[in-house]
Amino acid sequence: MKEELIETPRYRPSIYAAPFRKDGDGSEVELLSKSEQDALLDVSQLVSVRRHTVLYPEGGEARFVYNVVSGVAETYQLLANGEKRITAFLFPRDLMGLSENGAYVATAQSLTAVTAFRIPFDALEAILERDPSLDIGLLCKLCHELRRSQHHAITVSKNEAPARLASFLLWIDHAYAPPGRIVGELTLPMARHDIADYVGLSVESVSRALQVLEAQGTIRRKGPRFITVLDAAKLRKLAGQA
Repeated sequence: MKEELIETPRYRPSIYAAPFRKDGDGSEVELLSKSEQDALLDVSQLVSVRRHTVLYPEGGEARFVYNVVSGVAETYQLLANGEKRITAFLFPRDLMGLSENGAYVATAQSLTAVTAFRIPFDALEAILERDPSLDIGLLCKLCHELRRSQHHAITVSKNEAPARLASFLLWIDHAYAPPGRIVGELTLPMARHDIADYVGLSVESVSRALQVLEAQGTIRRKGPRFITVLDAAKLRKLAGQA
């Protein structure tokens, strides 16, 4: 992986998730205090990679955790028959680097240009020993990722392809908001085949499902990766979220 180290003054580590305590309306909030951000800044390097760059391979030695600042990445596993299975899409303020017994459990690859804080595991463990409150923030984020995995499992369990696509589009609308995005305007950072793999459909089925959603008046396609949500309530109903 070719990484470019960049200066950090514009950026700070940031982790967003819904807190355990009922302090507000249930929205996701910044989990890191300024002191915790400072501690992570001291041990992190801000790196930038081009699109379609592997940040770490499945089975590789787990040396770093990555905190995404900008861009979108994916994690995937290769099955015994060589098929690729996408396990997650990662957005700004997400963490990458899930490992087991010292090895990464999936390959992480950038879908767009990605900037991220690269945090050594050893340094992170030392910070956690000094600052137990950071444990709670990371635990909140892990629970957030678990809920995301559950949402993924529910999405791929839906029998009808349009329902799967409706659920996926609603999730993207919530999870990915690039700067300057207009409400209801979705930019899909992943290719059609990535969406198909994630929701457990063929590329052809994804295309047909998008045609169905458009014919029903729930969305309008403005290009291969640009979608306008015309009727969010109908989309939620179709996804089983009404």
